[in-house]
Amino acid sequence: MTATLTPDLPALVRRQWDREPDAMHPLVWAEWLEEHGQPDRGELVRLLHEGRHALDCDCTRCRRSRELRRQLSAWKCVCAGVMHFTGDNPCPVCDGTGDVLKTATVNGGDVLGNLPLEWDCGFPRWVTLPTIDDAVAGLPGFMPEWLPTPRLRALAAVPPWGVPLDGVRAGGVETTFILADSDGGGQTGWYILGERLPSVLVNDPAVRGPHTTEQAAADALARGLVKFVREYKP
Repeated sequence: MTATLTPDLPALVRRQWDREPDAMHPLVWAEWLEEHGQPDRGELVRLLHEGRHALDCDCTRCRRSRELRRQLSAWKCVCAGVMHFTGDNPCPVCDGTGDVLKTATVNGGDVLGNLPLEWDCGFPRWVTLPTIDDAVAGLPGFMPEWLPTPRLRALAAVPPWGVPLDGVRAGGVETTFILADSDGGGQTGWYILGERLPSVLVNDPAVRGPHTTEQAAADALARGLVKFVREYKP
């Protein structure tokens, strides 16, 4: 009998690797996946462990890695077969591609490709949107209210493989390093600037900062965006 992959299992594996790197080797995880009805994902784990993820390499194994990542990251849009319009009236989530991870079309023509993904344990862990405007949209007014876009809502939902994203990164968000005052006011670290962010994120110290590194600030915002949309009530 084939066991069902529980949604939290990759997270448990990740935490185990963080605590004891030698206790759960990637190849052990790959073998588990292969034995429990996920041979393609197990193969991908093996390839990623070998470093087979170069976008500019044309060797057989790197091509196979790219093929598996495209196949295993297919995030089907809810519009498929229902309101999958193209041309002048594309679906607002997938832009008429049928896949949430496809970027927008250029002049109604070619699709640019998949949005950048980062993988862990054989599953997409982070996705990067081109700009913050792809994640939140503002209602007009003197004090605009920022709402999650259809694409952010789709990405924050549980995907077809049952393992949700850790975070959604968005380009165009500024960070700044602030040095604490000599009199002790404030805290030294990296901060998120919130000109185009929902107030619930701007006012959340876990998102705003301070953070020890610029990358930590970006990661905090990525997690905050996912939390924001999952808790958002229209």
